[in-house]
Parts: sequence; C-alpha cells; structure tokens
Amino acid sequence: MGNILIVLPKFIGDAVNCTPSLKLLKELYPNNKIFLLLRPNLVDLFSRNPDYSIIVDERFNQSKPISILKQAKILKVANIQLAIIMRNSLSEAMLCFLASIKYRVGYAKNGRSFLLTHKLKLNANHHYIFRYCRLVNEPHGNPFNTIPNTALKKEPSFLIPNTGKKSIGVYFGGKNKGLRHYPNKLSFDAMASIAVEIDCVFYIFGDKSELDDAQQLHRQLNQQQIDSVLLAGKTSILTMSDAISELDLLLTIDSGPMHIAAAFNVPFVAVVGLGTSPWSIVAPKVSNYIALVANGNQLLEPDIINEIHPTEISNAALRLLHAKS
Repeated sequence: MGNILIVLPKFIGDAVNCTPSLKLLKELYPNNKIFLLLRPNLVDLFSRNPDYSIIVDERFNQSKPISILKQAKILKVANIQLAIIMRNSLSEAMLCFLASIKYRVGYAKNGRSFLLTHKLKLNANHHYIFRYCRLVNEPHGNPFNTIPNTALKKEPSFLIPNTGKKSIGVYFGGKNKGLRHYPNKLSFDAMASIAVEIDCVFYIFGDKSELDDAQQLHRQLNQQQIDSVLLAGKTSILTMSDAISELDLLLTIDSGPMHIAAAFNVPFVAVVGLGTSPWSIVAPKVSNYIALVANGNQLLEPDIINEIHPTEISNAALRLLHAKS
C-alpha cells in the first residue's frame, strides 16, 4: 500500500533499457506513487514523465556527495514499501536495507542476498531488458508475457533544423571508449561515401572528453566541403536525446545514444566491436536498424572493430534511408 522505489542503473543505455520494466510496474500499481532513484546526470532524461517522481542519489553529487546513511534517511521520508533494485551492486541493496524498505527485490549477486527479501538468480544469457522486466514480473507471479518497447519523452530540438537535407547523427565515441571506438579515418571514409550518394548534414555528437576526436572528424569533413555540425561538448544528455529524436538516421557504436535512438524509433547503423557485454544481450529490441558486428580473425583486440569496412557502414546507412523515404 506504500510507495515504490526503482533503483536505476548508472549508465544511459542501461537506464533507457529499464523503461519497459517501468511500464509493467505502472500497470501493476496504477495508483501508487513510484519513485526513481537516479544519479544526478540522468535526472533530466526522466523528469519529463509524469508517471514517476524523482529522488536524486546525492551520494554521486560531484560537488558535495553525501553518505549512504544520509541517503537512506532521505528514502525513509518517502514512505517506500517496495524497492526494485535494477543495479547488481552491494551498496544499492545496503541502501534499501538501511532505509527500512519492507520488500527489496534484486538479483542475488555480489554477496548481497541477505539484504534482499526477494532474490532472483541471474541468468547471464538473458537480454538486459529481459533481466529488468523479470525483476518486476517474477516476484508478482508472472502476470505479463511480453516486453514493452523502450520509450522516452521528448521535446522539439532547435539543434536539428529543417534544412531539406537528410539529418544524420554520428556518434563513434572517442579514445575514451577504448575498444568500442571506431577510428576517425574509417569514420570519415564512411561519411564521405554517404555524402556522395545523398544530400545530407552530419551532426557529430560526443561529450567533452570526446571533443578532440569529434573536432578532428569535423575538420576532415569541412575540408571536403561535406556539411557537418559539431555538437560534441555542447549538449546535455537531455538536449542530445531531443536532437537524436529528430534525426533521419544515427551512425553509432554500441552506446547510450544508440539506445536513445531505439527508444525514439530512429533508424540507426550500429558499429559493434568488442563491447563491455556480448552484443546478443544488449542489442535493441527494434527492427529498424542494421548491426555491423565484427566477426573476423583479428587476434589483437584493438584491431577487432577495424574489420568493419566504411563501405559496409555507408551501404547500411543508404539502405535504411531509402527504406524510410
């Protein structure tokens, strides 16, 4: 009869992939107040949805972080009776225990089983979206038999004007993405091939740590008189999300922007090298994309993603653009 708490993951893509489980929970509890415990950088992305209230996890406030005990006191005030813990860390289960939340649901991982009232065994072969939905479905007796789509709220973006050209977003990451980063030389070749075939503008995304790579790519395009707009380092997660929602296509690595595109049903080409998880358990559950997954014979990890040829990317992009039009 009390309020409900969902402890969301810390990464953008993982948090977006929790949105189907949020829909299931809202259907189960249409009249209960549902709180989302979010790290500060994710608050804006979810604050537009009136179905949920936000509690900021101030333990991760960059300027003045608080202790787990102080965060637990904040949760106690919210009269929470049920917590569904989407993250598998020990600290999240401890937080909900210290907040005296009666029912605590999560996976039995990282030595935290004694802190959970409803503990599920994790199957590593399950898709991440399946895992999140299972935390809602199974403890309630499996009332649902299908997974909803991922979804986010959006507003019009001034960053993607109507130019009459195809708007193509680009997020190949930077060197900070390690083995997932698609090299600039190959990225440029793919984009140049697309620009020969279709009148378009490329919008280059990235955070401040990826600005050097994005600027280099932007300069290469300008030198060849290929239209591009540098958005890297100039957007928040929210303004990036709104911009992605208005694209005709996104070229992307396995990343948060990829999952945002999927949530808005924006077509995308996914360039997949060696990720942090197997592609089979993170691939978006939509049909309007083409995944180019490196599967060659490279023995050195940094070379794996280089197996994906720029021509493969340009061909996939043109197929999706022609299908959309």
